[in-house]
Amino acid sequence: MKLLNHCKLFFVFLFALGTLVSTAQDAKPSLLLDLVYHQKDNVYPFVTVFAKSKVDRKFLPVANISVAIYLGQATDDGLVGTVLTDKDGRGMVTFPVKLQKVWDSLSSFHLIATTSATKQYESVTAESDITKTKISIDTTWADGVRSVVVSIKAKKGKDWVSAGEVETKVIIKRSVGNLSVGDDENYTTDSSGVVTAEFKKTTIPGDEKGNLTLVAKTEENEKYGSITIEKTLPWGVPFVSNDDHFNRRTLYATRDKAPIWLIFLAGSIFVSVWSVLVYLVFQIIKIRKAGLNS
Repeated sequence: MKLLNHCKLFFVFLFALGTLVSTAQDAKPSLLLDLVYHQKDNVYPFVTVFAKSKVDRKFLPVANISVAIYLGQATDDGLVGTVLTDKDGRGMVTFPVKLQKVWDSLSSFHLIATTSATKQYESVTAESDITKTKISIDTTWADGVRSVVVSIKAKKGKDWVSAGEVETKVIIKRSVGNLSVGDDENYTTDSSGVVTAEFKKTTIPGDEKGNLTLVAKTEENEKYGSITIEKTLPWGVPFVSNDDHFNRRTLYATRDKAPIWLIFLAGSIFVSVWSVLVYLVFQIIKIRKAGLNS
């Protein structure tokens, strides 16, 4: 009797284990969705999404995920647009003209992003509450010191009020890797919504006129999103093109500008090697003739 009970318990255990394994196999991996609001130079905004999934403790981008983005409510009237994520798991949608009047009338708004379910992933939703802001950038010169002044204001009803305690970057735009204008990587606005950053990169090369592009921005702020503004100033060192230097005969020049001594050396080696080969061939011919005559 005890043996029978043990057998029943064993089979119940196997059944439960099989059900658990089957459920685990059928469960779809979780999909995560990041939703970020962007506005550049205080003009009409756009929204970016980033789809990713956690695999072996790493977040990997997920491509070909259809994401619908809405303003206010997930209805056809509030549809901002639909985007398919690229190979990096990213997509971008610009606010359509039909929603401009609605967006202009709001001081704050709600964004919703929803994915379509696929064979691999369930549908997920990301939401964000954004307060409309505007950002400005100006400069000052005092006692021989140049400074960049950034002001951020948030819309409250029909008024614009100072946005304090907002983390801001003030950088010099470069083709490879941006540089902070000062010693600090980030700056925080004061109670009046202003950041003042001393410009210390005085030896940075600019274009032929010495122009540099300064950028002030917030990055994925929970309340304001990512807002950016740019300003071009002649604060760099003018770039001087030295074409004569590159036209000289040097080792790092192009083939047609190789140094004379290098051409002579290569030519000498070429002639020497082929002279030895020709000499050996003639010697072999002479040896063969001598053998035939003997």
